[in-house]
Amino acid sequence: MKIFVFASSITSCYWNGAATYYRGMYRNLAALGHEIIFAEPDIYGRQQNRDRHQVNYAEVIVYRTPCDIDGLIAQAAEAGLVVKHSGVGADDELLEERVIECRSARTRVAFWDVDAPATLARVEADTGDPFRRLIPQYDFIFTYGGGAPVARHYFALGARNCHPIYNALEARTHHPVPPDPALLCDLLFVGNRLPDREQRVEEFFLRAAELAPEMNFILGGEGWSSKSLPPNVRWIGHVSSSRHNILNCSARMVLNVNRESMAKVGFSPPTRIFEAAGAAACLITDHWAGIETFFAPGRELLVAASAAEVVVYLRGIDPRQAHSIGGAMRARALKEHTYALRAAEVDAILEASAAGAEASVADAPATRSAPTRAIQFQGRRRAAAMVARASSFKLVIFGLSITSSWGNGHATTFRALARALDSRGHRVVFYERNQKWYSSNRDLPDPEFCQLKLYDDWDSILPEVRRDLKDCDVAMVGSYCPDGIRAIEEMALSRVPVKTFYDIDTPVTLAALGERGETGYLKARQIPIFDLYFSFTGGPILKQIEERFGAAVAIPLYCSVDPDQYYRHPVAKRYSCQMSYMGTYAADRQPKLDSMLCQAALQLPERKFIVAGPQYPKSIQWPANVHRILHLNPRWHPHLYSSSRLTLNVTRRDMVAAGYSPSVRLFEAAACAAAIVSDPWPGLESFFTPGCEILLPADAAEIVSCLRELPDRELEKIGLRAQQRVLAEHTNFKRAEQFERAVESMRQLRLSHDEQRSERKLARRA
Repeated sequence: MKIFVFASSITSCYWNGAATYYRGMYRNLAALGHEIIFAEPDIYGRQQNRDRHQVNYAEVIVYRTPCDIDGLIAQAAEAGLVVKHSGVGADDELLEERVIECRSARTRVAFWDVDAPATLARVEADTGDPFRRLIPQYDFIFTYGGGAPVARHYFALGARNCHPIYNALEARTHHPVPPDPALLCDLLFVGNRLPDREQRVEEFFLRAAELAPEMNFILGGEGWSSKSLPPNVRWIGHVSSSRHNILNCSARMVLNVNRESMAKVGFSPPTRIFEAAGAAACLITDHWAGIETFFAPGRELLVAASAAEVVVYLRGIDPRQAHSIGGAMRARALKEHTYALRAAEVDAILEASAAGAEASVADAPATRSAPTRAIQFQGRRRAAAMVARASSFKLVIFGLSITSSWGNGHATTFRALARALDSRGHRVVFYERNQKWYSSNRDLPDPEFCQLKLYDDWDSILPEVRRDLKDCDVAMVGSYCPDGIRAIEEMALSRVPVKTFYDIDTPVTLAALGERGETGYLKARQIPIFDLYFSFTGGPILKQIEERFGAAVAIPLYCSVDPDQYYRHPVAKRYSCQMSYMGTYAADRQPKLDSMLCQAALQLPERKFIVAGPQYPKSIQWPANVHRILHLNPRWHPHLYSSSRLTLNVTRRDMVAAGYSPSVRLFEAAACAAAIVSDPWPGLESFFTPGCEILLPADAAEIVSCLRELPDRELEKIGLRAQQRVLAEHTNFKRAEQFERAVESMRQLRLSHDEQRSERKLARRA
């Protein structure tokens, strides 16, 4: 196919960060057999600062604006696809309208947005914006990133489809090279001085330089000449793409700082991340939503919430660890994030459309999110098949609560899982009974990542339940759902392809089933109904669920943490303390809380301790230096964890007996890089390494010893290692992937059984 492109520049990266993206995409589209004509305007001195004088995979037309546009439009109309990229830099509004003229039976037109947050902010703020009315006329909307949040906005504006095509690695141009002694430094940042990034550069880079005066920092990019810089920061000016490798390989660590709009929307990894990955550099990045979709924090890159955390990494990560992190990131990028894969994804979308089979997101309504993960494949045929196949599903959940975390750990668990599934393109419907103790304590009354259906009584909502079960792909009932038994009966009568139960209280559930044969939310006889029995508890108990109670498949789906909500914050004075504990009162947990926290507080009367959580009896006599918080809104949880020198985890008796039952508080605290002390329980070492990532003191005396003798820096290292572990293995994105794999395996198993039944029927007829 002939593809005619209007964009800023493919020959020069001078004030043009998108050049790397264009080169990777169009080089690899050309390799798939497409003919590329790339039209770029002669503006901003880019032709005088070319770093690609020859582009052998595309015909490059450098044109005068606006006088050459008529001729270019006529030429473009002969192509099979005309692409208008955002941010050409001259006559953008004119081109957005004129390329529509090229549309015909043989020519399709695409708008390819390389700055979707800015584009959407513009058109949504001004209903008279000319581009707004043009969006529905484009055959394709491609974006540089943004995932489901950007796709939803484009659908709401009338887009026919929206396909995120992310940045990636071009291994032929970005790879490890020997370092340059003249460019050796502790931390490198390359980026032009832009209004919506400058403050973040000041926060993460320049402030880090001030906090670490003994280290050397290099700053590259245009526009910084008039900026006042710390004495240990050296500015080297514009960095051509030919110097990216040597700079990335000469720095001990490389920093990425997102533009504010990209960080806010998320799912928009910039080119710098993949360039650093190609060089196997140890990358530190500011936090942004969706990062786990691309690389594993702690294992493949490092995520910092502040300059102080950047400095913790610089001082705490040794060269061997840095080399390992950089190597892991490069391996992941080569496997999943190359421009060859991205180009094959675009090629598959074009092929599927040409064949009359639009990609699954093409017909998505405005209220439904498009898939955000790049399609992974090898070869064009497999890519086309994956794009054409509907990959998203509708999940209906009947749970205790998602709107209120008051006195329960269910809400944060469901929020984390639903948010991750939504961001990956699935639709989640959540049924919650309107109970008075939650209605008066709702900290998330209107979750944007799922369709909430609050109801007062089961009979009134039953018709709606049956409609949702009729057209959903997966149904789930959670433990302690007040109408769980009736919901399971409805599920059993329905034709839902995959029926599941999510037990967030497995030891409690099994104890009740063994004693009485039922709980208030589940009967033992109902367990064989489920295709999948998901359990908060792993280990040996899973075999008991299958063998004693007849579950078809019992698998762990541990609690998780949402890193978009839980990350390190600056110390807050109101929450600053020696040790904190957060949890609802439980009689079987209180003796441990007394012996570990209260006894430590009595031995350190001059220091502050905090206990947060509801339902504690008034009869409890707290030490004078223990500050009580009745209920802490989840938005403040990270602040408490980040402000505590130690945070305590105490496990319920049933969970200790069963083992392999990490609490959600454990992962939330770790995600905030808190130094955690915990009671021991079987299987804990499967989640954290004792003595390295978590502390297991025998009594209050050992806790007091930690508080008195361990310096802050040592506690920070323990917290940092726990953070790296949890972000690599226990995020809501990881759990969503596990959930998807289990559901897809069950779908395939069902499909195989259906095929076998059909074959047997045909054989009997024969």
